[in-house]
Amino acid sequence: MNNLEIVNNDEPNDIPNKTINSSNTNKTTADNEAIPILEELDINYLSAEQYYRTNYPEYKIIKFGKIMFVKMGRLLTFNFNKSNNYIPKYSIGPNWYLTLVLLVIIFSLSSLLYKTIFNQLSQFKQVIYFLFVLSIYFLVFCTSLVHPQIIMNKKKNTQEYGFCNICKVYYNPYDKVEHCDMCKVCLPKMDHHCVWMGKCIANENTKYFYGTLIDIGIFYAYIIFCVISFAINGNDKK
Repeated sequence: MNNLEIVNNDEPNDIPNKTINSSNTNKTTADNEAIPILEELDINYLSAEQYYRTNYPEYKIIKFGKIMFVKMGRLLTFNFNKSNNYIPKYSIGPNWYLTLVLLVIIFSLSSLLYKTIFNQLSQFKQVIYFLFVLSIYFLVFCTSLVHPQIIMNKKKNTQEYGFCNICKVYYNPYDKVEHCDMCKVCLPKMDHHCVWMGKCIANENTKYFYGTLIDIGIFYAYIIFCVISFAINGNDKK
């Protein structure tokens, strides 16, 4: 947070990289409106580059044939939303490899039930087991892949605005924006940086993160319930 500053529009213009006068603001707005909406990534590559040059100074476009990625900070973004200019739908964080480790751990722990008493459970309980496993994997993938939304270089039309010295972006100071030193980006409504999910938990992927925690908690409570039930039923048969 020490890289973020709150700036008042009424301050004198001798403060570098902090204030923007009304003429510059109008010019920026006009430039943004003149940028065409992305139709085909392979055709409008220059338009995409123009958009990120205007709205996010610290960017890098990477192309593999017809597939385009935009690296912002340490996030590799892709699958851009045509109806919302060039905002990506998905991104991969710097700690992506730890997400794979997490999936292996979840698989290993859930396999304990499968290798021990799974065949002794009723078909109904077996179905519930598989539904839990699938839902956990789905939520983990959503949390680690859904783009959390990065602050772009668009100053809000308010009396005060914030500025990040590292990302070189402006933001609304009331949006609870924080700069992540690991992802190297500014994010709105940031919860925290989760290394196990590979990146920051903020805005768009927060619901998937807490859904994952709740789902895992209920699933392992269900496993404990099945183990206890199996033990009780086994003793009754004896």
